[in-house]
Amino acid sequence: MKNESNLTGWFRAPAALAGAIVLLASACGGPATVTVAPPTAAPASTQAEPAAQDGVDRSRLSRELSIYNWSEYIAPEVVEKFEAEYGVKVIIDSFEDNESLFAKFQAGGNPGYDLVVPSDYMVEKMIRAGMLDKIDWANVPNISNVGAAYLNLYFDPNQEYSAPYFWGTTGIAYDTSRVDGEITSWRDIFDPADAIKGRIGLLNDQRETIGAALRYLGHSANSTDPNEIEAAKNLLLEHKRHVAGYYDSIVARDNLVAGDVVVAMTYPGDALVAAQQKSSIRYVIPEDGATIWQDSWCIPIGAPHKYTAEVFVNFMLRPDIAAENANRLGYPTTNSEALRQGLIDPAMAQDKTIYPDVKAWGSRLEFLKHFEGDTQALYDRAWTEVGVGQ
Repeated sequence: MKNESNLTGWFRAPAALAGAIVLLASACGGPATVTVAPPTAAPASTQAEPAAQDGVDRSRLSRELSIYNWSEYIAPEVVEKFEAEYGVKVIIDSFEDNESLFAKFQAGGNPGYDLVVPSDYMVEKMIRAGMLDKIDWANVPNISNVGAAYLNLYFDPNQEYSAPYFWGTTGIAYDTSRVDGEITSWRDIFDPADAIKGRIGLLNDQRETIGAALRYLGHSANSTDPNEIEAAKNLLLEHKRHVAGYYDSIVARDNLVAGDVVVAMTYPGDALVAAQQKSSIRYVIPEDGATIWQDSWCIPIGAPHKYTAEVFVNFMLRPDIAAENANRLGYPTTNSEALRQGLIDPAMAQDKTIYPDVKAWGSRLEFLKHFEGDTQALYDRAWTEVGVGQ
């Protein structure tokens, strides 16, 4: 894995992507209006059944299930419930960004994982690279609990390879007790006040961090213009002296709580956990635009235990389980049935930084696009020259 004005109009989504954003907007204005519909690609028989009659053939279940996921991106209590209910041991390894996930599979194929959790654009990239297997929706009837707004999006238009997990934005968390005034935009990061210089944390994520620099410069985070990408690289190089470090979101969260940084680029779930530990921490979606993302459960080609993986995904799509997971981690769920049933903590469901009004944000929220060839090489080269981690 894996939304967001003075720059209104600088991004124009392709027709399919724009349609996806409009669909997403229709569901995110408020939980009461969210609709439930299965993906158009799913068989007509995939209607949700009670957990006690889940139709699982336990004789086909494996003893273990291996998952490659973002750090701390599933509630331990939920994993324990699955293990107890099905007698399957779940093993989880973690990656820091989508590019690391792709590189792991590009290097030598599937090293033995049954499930992976890429973000939208990486789902598309992995599909094109032949890395993902199609999901048998007959084994995942709870897909019907996912709202139509989160299905058939640009990266998997026929809903064949991915089951929606969490969605959200990439924004800024800051400690209000240590910052004068409010942080509202990328301008506050890239043209920082003296008080926060050297105390800024950015994500160790090529597309997100270069994308933030591009937005500050007035461009789309999906720019393919070599001059704009070069300008973003130069900005990051100049700005590096003000940055305390480039972290994954978990480290950024912990550093924010510890006071090692006072402003951090991060995700809403990590910001919420930080705020629970330190009430002065606040999360904002930058007014000049941000990434909207949707992470998905996917089964890689060569998964040793495909059936068990599908049973696990079906378990995660139960409204009670999806709600427990979302409430524990602080990320917005794609499980509209959980919202409809009022299972999501009202304080979260009504928080517009967690569940933003996507329609109101309009073109300021971008899904990151999948790149290959010369364009991806431009981003790779820029990131290498910025020298994160060097």
